Amino acid sequence: MLMDKGLRMHIVPDGTPSVARGLPLLGPASVHGSRWAQVTDPASPALHRPRAIESAPVLNPERGGASPGRRVLLFFIDGIGVGSDDADVNPLATGEFQTLRLTESLCPDSPSGPPTLAHGLDASLGVPGLPQSATGQTSILTGVNAPAAMGRHMSGFPGPTLRKILLEHSILKTLREAGLDATFLNAFGPRFFETPETARRLSATTLATLASGARFRDWSDLEAGRAVVHDLTHWRMREWGFDLEPRTPEDAGAIIGRETMSADFSLFEYFETDRAGHDQDRARAMRCLADVNRALETVLATVDLATTTVLVASDHGNLEDGSVRTHTVNPAFFAAWGVGAVEAARDPERVPARLTDLAPMIVRALGSGDGGATSAA
Repeated sequence: MLMDKGLRMHIVPDGTPSVARGLPLLGPASVHGSRWAQVTDPASPALHRPRAIESAPVLNPERGGASPGRRVLLFFIDGIGVGSDDADVNPLATGEFQTLRLTESLCPDSPSGPPTLAHGLDASLGVPGLPQSATGQTSILTGVNAPAAMGRHMSGFPGPTLRKILLEHSILKTLREAGLDATFLNAFGPRFFETPETARRLSATTLATLASGARFRDWSDLEAGRAVVHDLTHWRMREWGFDLEPRTPEDAGAIIGRETMSADFSLFEYFETDRAGHDQDRARAMRCLADVNRALETVLATVDLATTTVLVASDHGNLEDGSVRTHTVNPAFFAAWGVGAVEAARDPERVPARLTDLAPMIVRALGSGDGGATSAA
């Protein structure tokens, strides 16, 4: 059991020291001057480079792992909440995207079956104001109430306080310190590895990965079918000037599903939904939701739901209310398929109700007992 591996205390068991882990060597497809290195805008999200931190753990093969065959995928979608049934305002209410069809009265479905759990999560976490990305994502990835720690909701990229929380309590770090394999499935462009530290802006997901010492996937992984980009089909990356062949959502979903079955915990991030919501661009919102829906259907068909838990979650509302450009106070989207969802449904106290409940659920779904490691706040 993972509880015996130090997850409850959120420390490496038996005082085993963590060891710094450097970034992987870049393959030929990732070096400057290749056909992948075409973005010149220094503000592009494709261009930010991480550096390994000394506290990042390295997987110790002598430690135990998850229950045999257990896997968890966190499929994160930025900026979708549980809104009204009015299809003119809420594209999720149109009925066109069955895996995402969660509104005040509608529930998701899929060719693989409906989710065991589907409801909104409290994104406000007791703090007034509109929930925001930096604090919401930090809460999801650590189990720490980030808005409470900050005294307010924070947008954009995590600042010093949130960075500290992520670097100390990242779910990827927690799992790797317990001897599990945790990985971020998004591919990072070549300039990401070249941008100077002073020019970096690191997202919550990047910081959570950085804290863990896990390898950042690059575009050689993308070309080899071992990674995906945030937009799934390469449409946004092609707009940014990268010469990438288009992918279908099904192709991207198959990669996410296969890679999920090769690791204990996998994370994927999609954020074009939040952009479309802020722009009040209905056509783009429908396109994004169609891509995500098709990819997620393929993920669910690819993984073994008897041993795998697929968590689909957002950090705050936005896209579900096309009448405003801002975030909303609606509950954040949450749906769960697979073994961990079935187990959680048996005990109402273990059904997630807040963003901070997701990290403990991930730990439990991997066979860990009560998931107390992530209640670090």
